Amino acid sequence: MARKNTPTCTLELPLNIPVWQQNRLEKKLKIARYVYNSCLGEALKRHKRVKADKKYHALLSEPKSKERDKQLSEIRIAYDFSEYGLHNFVKPAQHKFKENIGSFEAQKLATRAFRAVEKLHFGKAKKVHFKGLADDISVENKSNATGLRYKEGNILWGDKPTKEHPRPKNWLCIPVIPKAKDEYAHLALMDKTKYVRILKREVRGKVRFFVQLIQEGYPPTKRKRKMVEDETKRVGLDIGSSTIAISSEKTVQLRELAPECQADEKKLRCIHRAMDRSKYATNLQNYNENGTINKGRRTWTYSKRYIQLRRERKELYCKIAVQQKQSHEKLANEILELGFDVRVETMRFQSLQKRAKKTTRNKKNGKIKPKKRFGKSIANHAPAMLLTIIDRKLGYQGRSIKKINTYATKASQFNHLTGEYTKKQLSERWNVIGGFRIQRDLYSAFLIGNTTEMLNSIDVDLCNVKWDNFVELHNREIARIKQLSSKTLRWFVA
Repeated sequence: MARKNTPTCTLELPLNIPVWQQNRLEKKLKIARYVYNSCLGEALKRHKRVKADKKYHALLSEPKSKERDKQLSEIRIAYDFSEYGLHNFVKPAQHKFKENIGSFEAQKLATRAFRAVEKLHFGKAKKVHFKGLADDISVENKSNATGLRYKEGNILWGDKPTKEHPRPKNWLCIPVIPKAKDEYAHLALMDKTKYVRILKREVRGKVRFFVQLIQEGYPPTKRKRKMVEDETKRVGLDIGSSTIAISSEKTVQLRELAPECQADEKKLRCIHRAMDRSKYATNLQNYNENGTINKGRRTWTYSKRYIQLRRERKELYCKIAVQQKQSHEKLANEILELGFDVRVETMRFQSLQKRAKKTTRNKKNGKIKPKKRFGKSIANHAPAMLLTIIDRKLGYQGRSIKKINTYATKASQFNHLTGEYTKKQLSERWNVIGGFRIQRDLYSAFLIGNTTEMLNSIDVDLCNVKWDNFVELHNREIARIKQLSSKTLRWFVA
Protein backbone atom coordinates (compact mmCIF):
# COMPACT_ATOMS: atom_id res chain seq x y z
CA MET A 1 0.00 0.00 0.00
CA ALA A 2 1.10 3.60 -0.63
CA ARG A 3 2.51 5.35 2.43
CA LYS A 4 0.38 8.38 3.24
CA ASN A 5 2.78 10.21 5.52
CA THR A 6 5.52 10.69 2.94
CA PRO A 7 5.65 13.83 0.76
CA THR A 8 3.92 13.52 -2.59
CA CYS A 9 4.02 15.24 -5.97
CA THR A 10 2.08 14.61 -9.18
CA LEU A 11 3.46 14.35 -12.71
CA GLU A 12 0.91 14.55 -15.53
CA LEU A 13 1.76 13.41 -19.05
CA PRO A 14 -0.38 12.98 -22.20
CA LEU A 15 -0.86 9.48 -23.62
CA ASN A 16 -0.24 9.22 -27.36
CA ILE A 17 -1.71 5.79 -28.07
CA PRO A 18 -3.14 3.97 -31.11
CA VAL A 19 -6.88 3.59 -31.70
CA TRP A 20 -7.10 0.01 -30.39
CA GLN A 21 -5.63 1.06 -27.06
CA GLN A 22 -7.97 4.05 -26.92
CA ASN A 23 -10.91 1.66 -27.40
CA ARG A 24 -9.73 -0.54 -24.54
CA LEU A 25 -9.28 2.47 -22.27
CA GLU A 26 -12.75 3.69 -23.23
CA LYS A 27 -14.19 0.32 -22.24
CA LYS A 28 -12.42 0.28 -18.87
CA LEU A 29 -13.47 3.85 -18.08
CA LYS A 30 -17.03 3.11 -19.15
CA ILE A 31 -17.14 0.24 -16.66
CA ALA A 32 -15.62 2.52 -14.03
CA ARG A 33 -18.47 4.97 -14.65
CA TYR A 34 -21.02 2.18 -14.08
CA VAL A 35 -19.29 1.18 -10.83
CA TYR A 36 -19.10 4.77 -9.60
CA ASN A 37 -22.77 5.50 -10.37
CA SER A 38 -23.91 2.30 -8.64
CA CYS A 39 -21.85 3.20 -5.55
CA LEU A 40 -23.23 6.75 -5.60
CA GLY A 41 -26.80 5.46 -5.83
CA GLU A 42 -26.29 3.04 -2.94
CA ALA A 43 -24.62 5.71 -0.81
CA LEU A 44 -27.59 8.03 -1.42
CA LYS A 45 -30.01 5.31 -0.29
CA ARG A 46 -28.08 4.78 2.93
CA HIS A 47 -27.87 8.52 3.48
CA LYS A 48 -31.66 8.82 3.20
CA ARG A 49 -32.21 5.92 5.61
CA VAL A 50 -29.95 7.55 8.19
CA LYS A 51 -31.70 10.90 7.82
CA ALA A 52 -35.10 9.22 8.17
CA ASP A 53 -34.13 7.58 11.48
CA LYS A 54 -36.18 9.21 14.27
CA LYS A 55 -33.45 8.88 16.89
CA TYR A 56 -30.88 10.39 14.51
CA HIS A 57 -33.23 13.26 13.71
CA ALA A 58 -33.82 13.93 17.41
CA LEU A 59 -30.08 13.90 18.20
CA LEU A 60 -29.42 16.56 15.54
CA SER A 61 -31.55 19.05 17.47
CA GLU A 62 -29.56 18.51 20.70
CA PRO A 63 -26.54 20.66 21.69
CA LYS A 64 -23.22 19.52 20.28
CA SER A 65 -21.16 17.20 22.49
CA LYS A 66 -18.80 14.24 22.21
CA GLU A 67 -21.46 11.85 23.46
CA ARG A 68 -23.95 13.14 20.85
CA ASP A 69 -21.41 12.79 18.04
CA LYS A 70 -20.62 9.24 19.19
CA GLN A 71 -24.30 8.27 19.09
CA LEU A 72 -24.74 9.81 15.63
CA SER A 73 -21.70 7.88 14.40
CA GLU A 74 -23.10 4.61 15.78
CA ILE A 75 -26.38 5.14 13.94
CA ARG A 76 -24.53 5.80 10.66
CA ILE A 77 -22.50 2.61 11.15
CA ALA A 78 -25.70 0.66 11.95
CA TYR A 79 -27.04 1.62 8.51
CA ASP A 80 -23.63 0.78 6.97
CA PHE A 81 -23.22 4.40 5.88
CA SER A 82 -19.42 4.46 5.88
CA GLU A 83 -16.51 4.28 3.48
CA TYR A 84 -15.72 0.66 4.31
CA GLY A 85 -19.40 -0.23 4.17
CA LEU A 86 -19.42 0.96 0.56
CA HIS A 87 -16.22 -1.06 -0.07
CA ASN A 88 -18.19 -4.19 0.87
CA PHE A 89 -21.01 -3.16 -1.48
CA VAL A 90 -18.67 -2.72 -4.46
CA LYS A 91 -17.11 -6.21 -4.14
CA PRO A 92 -19.74 -8.14 -6.18
CA ALA A 93 -19.88 -5.38 -8.82
CA GLN A 94 -16.09 -5.44 -9.15
CA HIS A 95 -16.09 -9.26 -9.34
CA LYS A 96 -18.43 -9.06 -12.35
CA PHE A 97 -15.96 -6.76 -14.16
CA LYS A 98 -12.76 -8.14 -12.63
CA GLU A 99 -11.14 -8.55 -16.05
CA ASN A 100 -11.21 -4.78 -16.54
CA ILE A 101 -11.36 -3.20 -13.04
CA GLY A 102 -9.22 -4.34 -10.11
CA SER A 103 -10.37 -4.46 -6.49
CA PHE A 104 -8.26 -1.47 -5.44
CA GLU A 105 -9.53 0.63 -8.36
CA ALA A 106 -13.13 -0.26 -7.46
CA GLN A 107 -12.52 0.67 -3.82
CA LYS A 108 -11.16 4.06 -4.85
CA LEU A 109 -14.30 4.67 -6.94
CA ALA A 110 -16.45 3.67 -3.94
CA THR A 111 -14.47 6.03 -1.68
CA ARG A 112 -14.97 8.90 -4.11
CA ALA A 113 -18.73 8.22 -4.27
CA PHE A 114 -19.00 8.04 -0.46
CA ARG A 115 -17.14 11.33 0.03
CA ALA A 116 -19.48 13.05 -2.43
CA VAL A 117 -22.56 11.85 -0.50
CA GLU A 118 -20.84 12.58 2.84
CA LYS A 119 -20.62 16.26 1.87
CA LEU A 120 -24.36 16.18 1.13
CA HIS A 121 -25.02 14.43 4.45
CA PHE A 122 -23.19 17.06 6.50
CA GLY A 123 -24.60 20.04 4.59
CA LYS A 124 -21.41 20.93 2.71
CA ALA A 125 -23.06 20.31 -0.68
CA LYS A 126 -26.58 20.74 -2.03
CA LYS A 127 -26.66 17.74 -4.37
CA VAL A 128 -24.50 15.08 -6.00
CA HIS A 129 -24.10 14.32 -9.68
CA PHE A 130 -24.02 10.99 -11.44
CA LYS A 131 -21.44 10.57 -14.21
CA GLY A 132 -22.93 10.97 -17.67
CA LEU A 133 -21.63 9.62 -20.98
CA ALA A 134 -20.04 12.94 -21.90
CA ASP A 135 -18.51 13.62 -18.46
CA ASP A 136 -14.79 13.44 -17.78
CA ILE A 137 -13.77 10.56 -15.53
CA SER A 138 -10.65 9.15 -13.93
CA VAL A 139 -9.55 5.85 -12.41
CA GLU A 140 -6.75 5.42 -9.90
CA ASN A 141 -5.15 2.64 -7.89
CA LYS A 142 -4.19 2.39 -4.23
CA SER A 143 -0.67 1.13 -4.80
CA ASN A 144 1.80 0.49 -7.61
CA ALA A 145 2.05 -3.26 -7.03
CA THR A 146 -0.92 -4.78 -8.90
CA GLY A 147 -3.62 -3.73 -11.33
CA LEU A 148 -3.11 -0.26 -12.80
CA ARG A 149 0.59 0.46 -12.28
CA TYR A 150 3.74 2.08 -13.67
CA LYS A 151 6.71 -0.18 -14.29
CA GLU A 152 9.91 0.27 -16.31
CA GLY A 153 8.59 3.21 -18.32
CA ASN A 154 5.19 1.66 -19.12
CA ILE A 155 1.65 1.87 -17.80
CA LEU A 156 0.37 -1.67 -17.25
CA TRP A 157 -3.29 -2.54 -16.76
CA GLY A 158 -5.15 -5.83 -17.06
CA ASP A 159 -4.24 -9.52 -17.21
CA LYS A 160 -0.65 -10.34 -18.11
CA PRO A 161 -0.01 -12.11 -21.44
CA THR A 162 0.58 -15.85 -21.12
CA LYS A 163 1.43 -18.67 -23.53
CA GLU A 164 -2.23 -19.65 -23.69
CA HIS A 165 -3.37 -16.02 -24.14
CA PRO A 166 -0.49 -14.04 -25.67
CA ARG A 167 -2.76 -10.99 -26.28
CA PRO A 168 -5.52 -10.75 -23.63
CA LYS A 169 -8.45 -8.58 -24.67
CA ASN A 170 -8.15 -6.39 -21.57
CA TRP A 171 -4.35 -6.04 -21.48
CA LEU A 172 -2.77 -2.60 -21.84
CA CYS A 173 0.92 -1.74 -22.00
CA ILE A 174 1.27 2.00 -22.69
CA PRO A 175 4.75 3.54 -22.92
CA VAL A 176 5.23 6.80 -21.02
CA ILE A 177 7.69 8.92 -23.00
CA PRO A 178 8.22 12.51 -21.79
CA LYS A 179 9.74 15.04 -24.17
CA ALA A 180 13.53 14.90 -24.48
CA LYS A 181 13.94 18.51 -23.27
CA ASP A 182 11.49 18.11 -20.38
CA GLU A 183 14.09 17.94 -17.61
CA TYR A 184 11.45 18.31 -14.91
CA ALA A 185 9.58 15.17 -16.05
CA HIS A 186 12.77 13.10 -16.33
CA LEU A 187 13.82 14.06 -12.79
CA ALA A 188 10.34 13.36 -11.40
CA LEU A 189 10.30 9.88 -12.99
CA MET A 190 13.41 8.97 -10.99
CA ASP A 191 11.34 8.97 -7.77
CA LYS A 192 9.30 6.05 -6.51
CA THR A 193 5.72 5.84 -7.87
CA LYS A 194 3.03 5.54 -5.21
CA TYR A 195 0.12 4.90 -7.56
CA VAL A 196 -1.21 5.77 -11.02
CA ARG A 197 -4.25 7.71 -12.19
CA ILE A 198 -5.73 7.59 -15.72
CA LEU A 199 -7.84 10.54 -16.88
CA LYS A 200 -10.16 11.06 -19.82
CA ARG A 201 -10.80 14.63 -20.98
CA GLU A 202 -12.46 16.26 -23.95
CA VAL A 203 -10.13 18.91 -25.40
CA ARG A 204 -11.29 21.00 -28.39
CA GLY A 205 -13.97 18.42 -29.20
CA LYS A 206 -11.54 15.46 -29.15
CA VAL A 207 -11.21 12.81 -26.46
CA ARG A 208 -7.73 12.80 -24.91
CA PHE A 209 -6.19 10.49 -22.33
CA PHE A 210 -3.65 11.50 -19.69
CA VAL A 211 -1.72 9.71 -16.97
CA GLN A 212 -0.90 11.14 -13.56
CA LEU A 213 1.97 9.50 -11.72
CA ILE A 214 1.76 10.19 -8.00
CA GLN A 215 5.42 10.21 -7.01
CA GLU A 216 6.97 9.92 -3.56
CA GLY A 217 9.01 12.97 -2.58
CA TYR A 218 9.08 16.67 -3.35
CA PRO A 219 8.82 18.01 -6.92
CA PRO A 220 12.17 18.74 -8.61
CA THR A 221 13.48 22.29 -8.33
CA LYS A 222 13.52 24.13 -11.63
CA ARG A 223 16.74 25.77 -12.82
CA LYS A 224 15.32 29.27 -13.23
CA ARG A 225 13.78 29.28 -9.75
CA LYS A 226 15.02 32.26 -7.71
CA MET A 227 16.34 31.42 -4.26
CA VAL A 228 15.05 33.19 -1.16
CA GLU A 229 17.77 35.18 0.60
CA ASP A 230 16.20 34.96 4.07
CA GLU A 231 13.45 32.38 4.57
CA THR A 232 12.37 33.93 7.89
CA LYS A 233 11.27 37.22 6.30
CA ARG A 234 7.59 37.98 6.72
CA VAL A 235 5.08 38.51 3.94
CA GLY A 236 1.65 39.94 4.78
CA LEU A 237 -1.26 39.21 2.42
CA ASP A 238 -4.64 40.93 2.37
CA ILE A 239 -6.65 38.97 -0.17
CA GLY A 240 -10.00 40.04 -1.55
CA SER A 241 -12.43 38.75 -4.16
CA SER A 242 -10.45 40.19 -7.09
CA THR A 243 -7.17 41.63 -5.74
CA ILE A 244 -4.38 40.84 -3.31
CA ALA A 245 -2.26 43.31 -1.33
CA ILE A 246 1.32 42.18 -0.58
CA SER A 247 3.56 43.74 2.04
CA SER A 248 7.17 42.77 2.77
CA GLU A 249 10.50 44.43 3.53
CA LYS A 250 11.39 44.60 -0.17
CA THR A 251 8.11 45.48 -1.83
CA VAL A 252 4.54 46.64 -1.34
CA GLN A 253 2.15 45.68 -4.13
CA LEU A 254 -1.51 45.66 -5.02
CA ARG A 255 -2.10 42.98 -7.67
CA GLU A 256 -5.18 41.90 -9.57
CA LEU A 257 -5.78 38.14 -9.37
CA ALA A 258 -5.53 36.39 -12.74
CA PRO A 259 -6.06 39.58 -14.77
CA GLU A 260 -5.68 37.78 -18.12
CA CYS A 261 -8.31 35.12 -17.31
CA GLN A 262 -11.54 37.09 -17.64
CA ALA A 263 -14.47 35.10 -19.03
CA ASP A 264 -15.99 36.32 -22.29
CA GLU A 265 -19.34 37.21 -20.73
CA LYS A 266 -20.88 38.34 -24.02
CA LYS A 267 -20.05 35.06 -25.75
CA LEU A 268 -21.27 33.03 -22.77
CA ARG A 269 -24.56 34.95 -22.72
CA CYS A 270 -25.10 34.21 -26.41
CA ILE A 271 -24.37 30.52 -25.85
CA HIS A 272 -26.75 30.32 -22.87
CA ARG A 273 -29.56 32.02 -24.79
CA ALA A 274 -29.07 29.74 -27.80
CA MET A 275 -29.10 26.70 -25.48
CA ASP A 276 -32.33 27.89 -23.84
CA ARG A 277 -34.02 28.42 -27.21
CA SER A 278 -32.93 24.98 -28.45
CA LYS A 279 -34.00 23.29 -25.22
CA TYR A 280 -37.41 24.98 -25.37
CA ALA A 281 -38.00 24.09 -29.04
CA THR A 282 -37.27 20.37 -28.52
CA ASN A 283 -39.11 20.00 -25.19
CA LEU A 284 -42.36 21.99 -25.50
CA GLN A 285 -44.19 19.41 -23.36
CA ASN A 286 -42.07 20.37 -20.34
CA TYR A 287 -43.01 24.07 -20.37
CA ASN A 288 -46.06 26.03 -19.25
CA GLU A 289 -47.70 28.68 -21.43
CA ASN A 290 -45.79 31.45 -19.62
CA GLY A 291 -42.45 29.80 -20.37
CA THR A 292 -41.82 28.29 -16.94
CA ILE A 293 -40.92 24.61 -16.49
CA ASN A 294 -43.62 22.12 -15.46
CA LYS A 295 -43.51 20.55 -12.02
CA GLY A 296 -43.01 16.81 -11.63
CA ARG A 297 -40.93 14.23 -13.45
CA ARG A 298 -39.76 15.27 -16.92
CA THR A 299 -37.76 13.77 -19.78
CA TRP A 300 -35.52 15.99 -21.89
CA THR A 301 -34.46 15.68 -25.50
CA TYR A 302 -31.40 17.60 -26.69
CA SER A 303 -30.67 18.48 -30.29
CA LYS A 304 -27.25 18.18 -31.92
CA ARG A 305 -27.01 21.97 -31.87
CA TYR A 306 -27.63 22.01 -28.12
CA ILE A 307 -24.93 19.37 -27.50
CA GLN A 308 -22.47 21.34 -29.64
CA LEU A 309 -23.19 24.56 -27.71
CA ARG A 310 -22.80 22.75 -24.40
CA ARG A 311 -19.42 21.46 -25.58
CA GLU A 312 -18.35 25.01 -26.55
CA ARG A 313 -19.37 26.34 -23.13
CA LYS A 314 -17.46 23.59 -21.36
CA GLU A 315 -14.36 24.32 -23.44
CA LEU A 316 -14.51 28.02 -22.51
CA TYR A 317 -14.72 27.26 -18.79
CA CYS A 318 -11.90 24.69 -19.04
CA LYS A 319 -9.60 27.24 -20.68
CA ILE A 320 -10.34 29.79 -17.96
CA ALA A 321 -9.61 27.23 -15.23
CA VAL A 322 -6.25 26.28 -16.75
CA GLN A 323 -5.25 29.93 -17.26
CA GLN A 324 -6.23 30.78 -13.68
CA LYS A 325 -4.07 27.99 -12.29
CA GLN A 326 -1.05 29.02 -14.38
CA SER A 327 -1.45 32.66 -13.34
CA HIS A 328 -1.73 31.75 -9.65
CA GLU A 329 1.28 29.44 -9.83
CA LYS A 330 3.41 32.33 -11.13
CA LEU A 331 2.09 34.77 -8.53
CA ALA A 332 2.67 32.23 -5.75
CA ASN A 333 6.31 31.87 -6.81
CA GLU A 334 6.75 35.66 -6.78
CA ILE A 335 5.28 35.87 -3.27
CA LEU A 336 7.48 33.07 -1.92
CA GLU A 337 10.57 34.81 -3.31
CA LEU A 338 9.93 37.52 -0.69
CA GLY A 339 9.92 35.12 2.27
CA PHE A 340 8.46 31.90 3.67
CA ASP A 341 6.74 33.42 6.72
CA VAL A 342 3.46 34.10 4.86
CA ARG A 343 0.57 35.47 6.90
CA VAL A 344 -3.03 35.98 5.82
CA GLU A 345 -6.43 36.59 7.38
CA THR A 346 -8.85 33.70 7.63
CA MET A 347 -11.45 34.13 4.90
CA ARG A 348 -14.67 32.28 4.03
CA PHE A 349 -15.07 32.85 0.31
CA GLN A 350 -18.15 30.60 0.21
CA SER A 351 -19.96 33.12 2.41
CA LEU A 352 -19.01 35.95 0.03
CA GLN A 353 -20.49 33.98 -2.88
CA LYS A 354 -23.93 33.62 -1.27
CA ARG A 355 -26.69 36.07 -2.07
CA ALA A 356 -27.72 38.50 0.64
CA LYS A 357 -30.66 37.30 2.76
CA LYS A 358 -32.12 40.68 3.70
CA THR A 359 -34.04 42.80 1.21
CA THR A 360 -32.89 46.42 1.33
CA ARG A 361 -33.77 49.56 -0.62
CA ASN A 362 -31.68 52.34 -2.05
CA LYS A 363 -32.15 55.43 0.14
CA LYS A 364 -31.90 57.82 -2.83
CA ASN A 365 -34.40 56.33 -5.30
CA GLY A 366 -36.25 53.77 -3.14
CA LYS A 367 -35.49 50.86 -5.50
CA ILE A 368 -34.78 47.39 -4.10
CA LYS A 369 -31.05 46.66 -4.05
CA PRO A 370 -29.84 43.50 -5.83
CA LYS A 371 -28.98 40.60 -3.54
CA LYS A 372 -25.94 39.64 -5.58
CA ARG A 373 -22.59 39.77 -3.77
CA PHE A 374 -19.17 38.61 -5.00
CA GLY A 375 -20.03 35.31 -6.73
CA LYS A 376 -18.98 36.30 -10.26
CA SER A 377 -15.84 38.11 -9.07
CA ILE A 378 -14.70 35.07 -7.06
CA ALA A 379 -15.41 32.78 -10.03
CA ASN A 380 -13.30 34.98 -12.34
CA HIS A 381 -10.36 35.47 -9.96
CA ALA A 382 -10.35 32.29 -7.78
CA PRO A 383 -8.72 33.77 -4.64
CA ALA A 384 -9.00 30.54 -2.61
CA MET A 385 -7.02 28.67 -5.28
CA LEU A 386 -4.06 31.04 -4.83
CA LEU A 387 -3.93 30.41 -1.07
CA THR A 388 -4.12 26.65 -1.67
CA ILE A 389 -1.20 26.83 -4.11
CA ILE A 390 0.92 28.94 -1.73
CA ASP A 391 0.21 26.52 1.11
CA ARG A 392 1.17 23.55 -1.08
CA LYS A 393 4.44 25.16 -2.12
CA LEU A 394 5.26 26.06 1.49
CA GLY A 395 4.61 22.43 2.38
CA TYR A 396 7.67 21.45 0.33
CA GLN A 397 9.73 23.46 2.86
CA GLY A 398 7.98 21.95 5.87
CA ARG A 399 5.96 25.13 6.43
CA SER A 400 2.40 26.35 5.93
CA ILE A 401 0.47 29.60 5.64
CA LYS A 402 -0.05 31.31 9.00
CA LYS A 403 -3.70 32.30 9.30
CA ILE A 404 -4.26 35.09 11.79
CA ASN A 405 -7.40 35.51 13.88
CA THR A 406 -9.49 37.95 11.82
CA TYR A 407 -11.93 38.85 14.59
CA ALA A 408 -9.19 39.42 17.17
CA THR A 409 -6.81 41.52 15.04
CA LYS A 410 -9.37 43.51 12.96
CA ALA A 411 -6.59 44.66 10.63
CA SER A 412 -8.95 46.70 8.43
CA GLN A 413 -10.06 48.81 11.45
CA PHE A 414 -6.84 49.17 13.46
CA ASN A 415 -4.53 52.21 13.65
CA HIS A 416 -1.15 51.15 15.05
CA LEU A 417 -0.14 54.73 15.95
CA THR A 418 -3.19 55.49 18.10
CA GLY A 419 -4.18 51.92 19.02
CA GLU A 420 -7.82 52.68 18.09
CA TYR A 421 -10.30 50.63 16.05
CA THR A 422 -12.51 52.49 13.56
CA LYS A 423 -15.18 50.76 11.48
CA LYS A 424 -15.20 51.72 7.81
CA GLN A 425 -17.52 51.23 4.89
CA LEU A 426 -16.41 48.92 2.11
CA SER A 427 -16.31 51.88 -0.28
CA GLU A 428 -13.75 53.71 1.91
CA ARG A 429 -10.41 52.80 0.32
CA TRP A 430 -8.08 55.21 2.15
CA ASN A 431 -6.86 55.71 5.74
CA VAL A 432 -5.09 58.72 7.23
CA ILE A 433 -2.30 57.32 9.43
CA GLY A 434 0.16 59.70 11.07
CA GLY A 435 -0.59 62.43 8.53
CA PHE A 436 -0.06 60.08 5.56
CA ARG A 437 -2.81 59.02 3.16
CA ILE A 438 -2.51 55.21 3.05
CA GLN A 439 -4.40 52.78 0.82
CA ARG A 440 -6.61 50.57 2.99
CA ASP A 441 -5.72 47.12 1.55
CA LEU A 442 -1.98 47.79 1.53
CA TYR A 443 -2.13 48.99 5.13
CA SER A 444 -4.05 45.84 6.14
CA ALA A 445 -1.37 43.68 4.50
CA PHE A 446 1.27 45.65 6.44
CA LEU A 447 -0.52 45.01 9.75
CA ILE A 448 -1.10 41.33 8.94
CA GLY A 449 2.60 40.89 8.23
CA ASN A 450 3.44 42.43 11.60
CA THR A 451 1.26 40.32 13.87
CA THR A 452 2.54 38.59 17.00
CA GLU A 453 3.64 34.95 17.01
CA MET A 454 0.31 34.01 18.62
CA LEU A 455 -1.41 35.43 15.48
CA ASN A 456 -4.14 37.11 17.55
CA SER A 457 -2.92 40.73 17.80
CA ILE A 458 -0.83 43.38 16.01
CA ASP A 459 2.79 43.85 17.14
CA VAL A 460 2.75 47.66 17.45
CA ASP A 461 6.50 47.94 18.23
CA LEU A 462 7.35 46.02 15.06
CA CYS A 463 4.97 48.21 13.04
CA ASN A 464 6.71 51.35 14.32
CA VAL A 465 10.13 49.98 13.30
CA LYS A 466 8.98 49.16 9.74
CA TRP A 467 6.62 52.10 9.24
CA ASP A 468 8.97 54.51 7.39
CA ASN A 469 10.07 51.81 4.92
CA PHE A 470 6.44 50.82 4.30
CA VAL A 471 5.35 54.41 3.59
CA GLU A 472 8.12 54.84 1.01
CA LEU A 473 7.28 51.57 -0.78
CA HIS A 474 3.56 52.36 -0.53
CA ASN A 475 3.94 55.71 -2.30
CA ARG A 476 5.94 54.08 -5.12
CA GLU A 477 3.22 51.47 -5.60
CA ILE A 478 0.41 54.05 -5.70
CA ALA A 479 2.33 56.05 -8.33
CA ARG A 480 2.81 52.86 -10.38
CA ILE A 481 -0.87 51.88 -10.21
CA LYS A 482 -2.01 55.33 -11.36
CA GLN A 483 -0.03 54.83 -14.57
CA LEU A 484 -1.66 51.45 -15.33
CA SER A 485 -4.53 50.88 -17.73
CA SER A 486 -6.23 48.39 -15.38
CA LYS A 487 -9.60 49.83 -14.37
CA THR A 488 -9.85 47.38 -11.45
CA LEU A 489 -6.63 48.52 -9.78
CA ARG A 490 -7.18 52.18 -10.54
CA TRP A 491 -10.58 52.01 -8.81
CA PHE A 492 -8.82 50.86 -5.62
CA VAL A 493 -6.61 53.97 -5.60
CA ALA A 494 -9.13 56.49 -6.93
